[in-house]
Amino acid sequence: MIRINLLPVRAARKKENIRRQVSVFCLCLVFAFCVMAYLAISTNRKISKLNQDIELAQSDLKKYEAIARQVNKIRKELRKLEAKMDVIVKLEANRTGPVRFMDALTNYVVADKMWLKSLTEKNGTIKLAGVASDNKTVADFMTRLEESPVFGGVDLISSKQVRLKQDKKFKEFKLTCMLSRQPQKKRTTP
Repeated sequence: MIRINLLPVRAARKKENIRRQVSVFCLCLVFAFCVMAYLAISTNRKISKLNQDIELAQSDLKKYEAIARQVNKIRKELRKLEAKMDVIVKLEANRTGPVRFMDALTNYVVADKMWLKSLTEKNGTIKLAGVASDNKTVADFMTRLEESPVFGGVDLISSKQVRLKQDKKFKEFKLTCMLSRQPQKKRTTP
């Protein structure tokens, strides 16, 4: 019988297996190192890109904050201008309002039979005091005021007889009326 000694072959195979396992282990280590290096480089690129984006966003934010400050400043100035315009409109209305009702009032006074002593206006209510030759003149004046488009709500407060000149008797009267809030017609200039 022939005997073959397989021990050296087994030992060689075993040695070859160990070498193969060490080679695979080293290759796995190299592959793992390459993967980790790639991931580290990729992550560093992402971080640097995000840092650049943050710097860009911060510079944009500073720019927009400056613009927002300018917009707020302009808004404040606009509110001031609107308040000034409102004051101008009110002043213009108050400037033409008394002229308008005084002009209308002179048209309704009964000529040579009466005169006005006082006139006060507050919040659209006018208080008139005057002297007339008789009650009919006062009534005519009140009717004219009532029919006018400028005045309304005419009420007689008091009427009494007084002596003024050379024992002539006159009627002293006080009345109130409301200013009409109809829009004023704009005059066109030629």
